[in-house]
Amino acid sequence: MDGLQIKPTPTSLAVSLDAQTGALSFSGRSVSEHSVEFFKPIIEWLEQYAASSANKTECIFKFEYFNSSARKSLVEIFKILFSLHKKGKEVTIAWHYDADDESMKELGEEYANMFSMDFRFIQN
Repeated sequence: MDGLQIKPTPTSLAVSLDAQTGALSFSGRSVSEHSVEFFKPIIEWLEQYAASSANKTECIFKFEYFNSSARKSLVEIFKILFSLHKKGKEVTIAWHYDADDESMKELGEEYANMFSMDFRFIQN
């Protein structure tokens, strides 16, 4: 399975998904009004990955900001990751946040409460 790389724009995230290593990375801002279209190939890729994933999946989330429509897509991403976890695969989430951005930390904590996986909170 090929990886997926998406370069960032002023309104969309940088995304790096590697099926061979299980390294998944999302960073930047997601403020597009067309978040569903942006996240569609990512979710499709993750669904394929989930069918034959690596034994260990490491996810890095380094968001500056994301809007409410991106938040809905993130729930879909976490559902797929949680399905891997339930299959007995090792899934770790590194949730990065700026020291002065308490709301971003709280959003990560919400996801951690919704999906009981190995969340690590990293203050930048």
